[in-house]
Amino acid sequence: MTKTTREKDIFDMFVGQERPRRKLNYLYSNWKKSNYFPNSMFVAPRGCGKTAFATTLCQAMSKHKPTKTFVAKTCSGYKNLTEFINSVIMQDVHNTSCAMLLDECHLLPVDVQTMFLTALAPNANLRNTYSYDEYDIDFDFRQHTFVFATTEPHKMLMPLMDRLERIDLQEYQPKHLSKIIKKTLVNATFEKDLLDEISSVLRGNPRQAVRMAEFIRSHLTSKKKKRFTRKDWEELSLNLDILPLGLTHNEYKVLEKLEGSTGMSLTCLATKLKMTPASVRQDLELYLQSMDLMEIKTGSGRLLTKLGHDYLETHGAEITK
Repeated sequence: MTKTTREKDIFDMFVGQERPRRKLNYLYSNWKKSNYFPNSMFVAPRGCGKTAFATTLCQAMSKHKPTKTFVAKTCSGYKNLTEFINSVIMQDVHNTSCAMLLDECHLLPVDVQTMFLTALAPNANLRNTYSYDEYDIDFDFRQHTFVFATTEPHKMLMPLMDRLERIDLQEYQPKHLSKIIKKTLVNATFEKDLLDEISSVLRGNPRQAVRMAEFIRSHLTSKKKKRFTRKDWEELSLNLDILPLGLTHNEYKVLEKLEGSTGMSLTCLATKLKMTPASVRQDLELYLQSMDLMEIKTGSGRLLTKLGHDYLETHGAEITK
C-alpha cells in the first residue's frame, strides 16, 4: 500500500509482487468496511507463491473476523458434483461464513465448475441460491469468499473465469530471489556478487530460492561458519549437481542432441532422448525456450540459438567430464 493509505500490508513477508500486493491490499481494506471481497482467481506457475498468497489473504480475513472460517481444499480428489456438494459445500459453506481456498482448481470436475458458474453469478444483491437435491444453498458474498488458485487457467470454464477477479502474480527477477535467500538466512553473509550467481540457477522460482537457502544453511552449519564464499558455492554446486542456469541433465541433453543440427523434428528429438514427444515438449523444451537456448521454427523444427551454442561451448566440457 502507499504511505497515504496508512494501511498495513498483509503481504509484507513476501518479496516483490508490488502490483498484485497493491491490488489485494486495496480490496482487503475495502472488505473490512463493506464485508465484500470479490471471488478471485490466483494464477502463477508452480512454485511462484499463488497458494501462499491466497492462504495469507484468507487467513487475514479469518483473523480480522473470527466468525469467518478459513477453509483450504486441494481440488484433485473430487470425482463429481455430488461428492463435492456433500463433502465441501454442505460442511463448509451451507449456513456458515467462510473464506475458502480451492487450490489447483483446474482439477475440479466440469459439473463442479458449472455449479460455481451459477452460484457465483454476479448481481446487485451479492447473493445466489443454488438448489441441489432437497437443499437450497445460499451463496452470500458478504459471508462467503471463494479464492481459486491454478497453474492452468485454460482448463477452467471460461465463463467461470469471467466471474472471478483475476490476480496474476508477477515474474520473479534474480534480485527478488537473492532477497528471498538473504531474508531466509538472516545471520549469513555472502561474498560479493555471489547471491546473483546463485539466483541464476533458481529458474525464476521463489520456492527453489527457499530450498536453496536451506541447503546453504545446512552447508554453513556443517562448516561451523556464517560466511558463504564462492568456494562454498562451488562445493555445494558439485555435490548437488547444479548446472549453470539451473538446467536439468535432460534439458542439457536436448542441447547436446541439437548441436550441429540444421533443424530437428519433435519426433526425432524424442527418439534420440528415448522419451515420448509429449514429455519432451511439456517437460524439457519450455525452460530452454524461455532462456533463449533453443527455438522452434516452422519448417525447420528444433534449433539451437546462439546462446545455446555458447552454453555448450562454455559449460559442455565441465558438465560432461
